[in-house]
Amino acid sequence: MQVPTTPGFDGPSVRLSTAHVELVASTFVQAAAVADYYRRNVAHFSRWDPPSPPGFDSAEVQAERLMQSTLAFGMGTAFRYWLIEPHAPSRVVGSIHFSNVARGPFQSASVGYSVDQGLEGRGVMAAALACAIAEMFSRRGRLHRIEAAIRPENDRSLALIQRVGFTRVGLAPRYLMIDGDWRDHVLWQRLNDDWVGSAAP
Repeated sequence: MQVPTTPGFDGPSVRLSTAHVELVASTFVQAAAVADYYRRNVAHFSRWDPPSPPGFDSAEVQAERLMQSTLAFGMGTAFRYWLIEPHAPSRVVGSIHFSNVARGPFQSASVGYSVDQGLEGRGVMAAALACAIAEMFSRRGRLHRIEAAIRPENDRSLALIQRVGFTRVGLAPRYLMIDGDWRDHVLWQRLNDDWVGSAAP
């Protein structure tokens, strides 16, 4: 499926690269590979992510989500990248998602990310996230601000978000339902000091 585009908006690149992984838009991955990514990391993600609906880790559900993600990317309402290692291009090992994209005077988005448990602590996500943020802050992405919400006890993610230049905004009590209860989150933001663009939609 080709990425449709909104007239007048070319949008971010659908392929980015770091020394460790390639970041690709949803149109370049298979639903079975995404389903496998979620299945093999289900225990790893469950502590930090909201509960998933039944069948979430099936190829059928992921095929629908990939189609929706491709459409959103082209329309400029959300940008999801999947992380692929060059030596295993059919295997998904991570995800970076810029959602809640708001244009006009805001030019902002929220970012969420995950990486395969076997790649934690190796600098893979730090490099990928820095690459993706640079694209969002480019003339193609045109974002002025990116926000992240992280559990206070998620030390690894807190260290990562600071490593890629985010500053703390404050605590959001009972922010998301995760692992059976409403969990506090710390809000972080990074601003694009070199923003050049238009506040138009």
